[in-house]
Amino acid sequence: MKKFIYHKQNFFRNTYCVFTTVSGENLANKKPDYTSKSGSQYFYTEEGVYRISSHWGRAATCRWRLQTDASNFRNGAKVGFAKWTSFYKDNDVEKLYFIKKSEFTQQYEYFHKEEPSYSPNYILRTAGDTKKVLRQLKVITTETKWAKYVPHDDLEDVREFLINGLITSKKSLQVLKREYVILD
Repeated sequence: MKKFIYHKQNFFRNTYCVFTTVSGENLANKKPDYTSKSGSQYFYTEEGVYRISSHWGRAATCRWRLQTDASNFRNGAKVGFAKWTSFYKDNDVEKLYFIKKSEFTQQYEYFHKEEPSYSPNYILRTAGDTKKVLRQLKVITTETKWAKYVPHDDLEDVREFLINGLITSKKSLQVLKREYVILD
């Protein structure tokens, strides 16, 4: 199946993309090709698009994430670049997303099934289902209160079991917790 090609006239409609942080120095004296109602600025090139914005994540009908650190700001906004080939279709009904630990942030994040890092061992979910599992993963990785209801000797072991189960199986968190107790 051939990949749909995105460009400056269609990338902003129902797409998913991970932008890479750039300095934006080469944009300093350039006029944006487009400025949105919310103030985001877009600069088009043959290869892709630069975006200067103070908001990332959900942007209108798109899911755009920025890989960034605190040092990459311009007037309080962050500058990102994405190649046209880095945009993928997005909608709420298809199973387009999988979850894995980001090599950049070291946190669990969602990714699109058409990205090169996709492997069939990851479970594909709709956007809504992916969001639910991400919330569960956050609780598992940042809190301990839930662990008192799962008999265990090693908190990190039960965390690893639950995380792996959530991202590589269709089992619910409750089922995984019961299975861990049985394995114990």
